[in-house]
Amino acid sequence: MRRVQEIIHVVPEKREAYLQQHLNPPKKVAQIMWIHGIRNQMFYSLNDLILMSFEYVGKEFYKDMEAIAAYPEMKEYLVQKRRKDVPAEERDTTDWWAPLKILGSSLTESPMPSDEEEGMTLEEQYRSMLNGYMVDGNVNSDISYDEDDWSESIHI
Repeated sequence: MRRVQEIIHVVPEKREAYLQQHLNPPKKVAQIMWIHGIRNQMFYSLNDLILMSFEYVGKEFYKDMEAIAAYPEMKEYLVQKRRKDVPAEERDTTDWWAPLKILGSSLTESPMPSDEEEGMTLEEQYRSMLNGYMVDGNVNSDISYDEDDWSESIHI
């Protein structure tokens, strides 16, 4: 899976119509994007800009993006001008888009300790969960724990 993010500028008088169209795409447009691997498309607002993000699940990103752009149904749906093609003096009065550069990522793996690193035995974890809280040390309760019971059930 690949995440794609873009900044989109739509002139103010077209902005509401653009958002309505893209938040509720026509069925044919949605089918085209789905067939070519676009999932979980999201739109965010930042001042006069729209930040758009989607997940791509296909195998040939550039071929799929070219195919999407080739459909006649997509001509009115997609913003055609890329920012580098729009002169600086026209950027406020023209619809354009630009890719966002990924700077990095975090929290791609769980930072939580494994059971072995946690320092509590499985019996202690079960007992503390039954009491509704996690504590260090022994928790006294009326639980009978069977170490060879692999069903993860607790016997009282």
